[in-house]
Amino acid sequence: MFMKVSFFENERSSTLDRLSVKNLLAVTFSALLTIFCSFSVFAQNTIRVKGHVTNESGQPVPKVSVVLKGTSNGVTGNDNGDFEMSAPSNGTLVISSVGYGSKEVAVQQSVSVTLGSLTANLNEVIVVGYGTQRKRDVTGAVASVSAATLKEVPAPNLIAQLKGRTAGVDIVSNGSTPGSSGQIRIRGNRTLTTSQGASDALDGPLLVVDGIPYGGSINDLNPEDIASVEILKDASATAIYGSRGAGGVLLISTKRGRVGKAVISYDAYYGITSIMAKYKVFNGPEYAQFKSDAAAYNRTQWPTSAGTSSYVLTQAEKDALAAGISTDWQDLIYQHGYTTSHQIGISGGTEGTQYGLSAGYYRETGLIPNQKFERYTLRTTIDHKIGNRVKIGLNTINALSYSNTPGGGGVPSGLVRLTPLAAPYNADGTVNLRPAVGSIDDPFTVSPLTLITKASSILARNRRIRTFNSLYGEVQIMKGLRYRLNIGLDFRQDNGNGYNGPNTYT
Repeated sequence: MFMKVSFFENERSSTLDRLSVKNLLAVTFSALLTIFCSFSVFAQNTIRVKGHVTNESGQPVPKVSVVLKGTSNGVTGNDNGDFEMSAPSNGTLVISSVGYGSKEVAVQQSVSVTLGSLTANLNEVIVVGYGTQRKRDVTGAVASVSAATLKEVPAPNLIAQLKGRTAGVDIVSNGSTPGSSGQIRIRGNRTLTTSQGASDALDGPLLVVDGIPYGGSINDLNPEDIASVEILKDASATAIYGSRGAGGVLLISTKRGRVGKAVISYDAYYGITSIMAKYKVFNGPEYAQFKSDAAAYNRTQWPTSAGTSSYVLTQAEKDALAAGISTDWQDLIYQHGYTTSHQIGISGGTEGTQYGLSAGYYRETGLIPNQKFERYTLRTTIDHKIGNRVKIGLNTINALSYSNTPGGGGVPSGLVRLTPLAAPYNADGTVNLRPAVGSIDDPFTVSPLTLITKASSILARNRRIRTFNSLYGEVQIMKGLRYRLNIGLDFRQDNGNGYNGPNTYT
């Protein structure tokens, strides 16, 4: 390494300046010596590791992944289970491979590791529609999601929690209002429809809760009450449930009582929601140029229009442009949303009888002012064994929900259609109720700020009551053969009302 240091002195330099130069040289030399020593120590602490990886039968494990713990540095082994890499002597290697459990070993020159296979997952019991089976015995396309996985994503409903959790399941959030259920597709869209509701009815999956088909809104189910979800993707769904399962089937198992002393649980979370990004829209001068070009080159009137058409700037827009007004309506309307959830439950029982009771409250406010969704849930389960062969049980799920969505889901698109050449407020501080005055949109456009200033005059309320009850009886005829009878009672009621007062945003 070469370092060149230049100093410029004039004839007035003092002895103190020359001493400073000597001190600088000394400091520079010391720094270079320290860096050199650090490199030497690092080189001494790095060793070359050679390793061999086998399975429990002594066979080499090909293409193992070897990563230095806490870093992204790693290598991939060869087909014979051998690997070689450089690592610090005090480090730890994490060795893993598909189908095997990972193992951590300390860094040393020679490493020999035995990986154990993940056979436990193949012994898991999953629901398949006509009973339960071990995962190793299932031949159809079935995906399983546990309650622990679902709880990683706080959400108002199951569909939102399943995003990105299973391959081959497409989920789209197609609603901007609080409590929107979204869209789920397991076997794609196969029909042509004229509405979203019709498409969901024909192409959406069948929901089955504890063996009973479940219709209506997925928002009536409290995600905290779900123990596991199995997704039937292939033709086995149709073989079991007929044409209703043509879009796939979601088999939902709810939590039930357990053997042991009564256990009281409480879960709660709080979250803040904000928009990921705003729509990119024209500012005032850009919008003025856009309208000018539209007026000049509009094909319906060009060239006979000679630059005059309904696209020209209104007088109000010309005045706003001269005054330097450039309004982004998104900044005035969008706000933070808040989510809170509370769940309390008790469960327990004996070998003969198990019980469970839970109550929940969920509230979500939207990014649009005064939009909200609330849900109250109450759930009870009981399972009782009569003798050695007969078992009966009851599960009741009850939900009461309220929603208010003034402006609906079309507010974001309405904001980007408003002209930026309009002041949101008048000179006296009142809301400019007619921001599109003088244009062809004037009769149909009211300021979106009335969503805030006239909240009591814009209502879109909905109340929903839902009770879903299932009673079952099960008899074990012989080992491996059981007869089960499910009886379900499902009742739901919706009550909606809306009101828009004069000079309010719709």
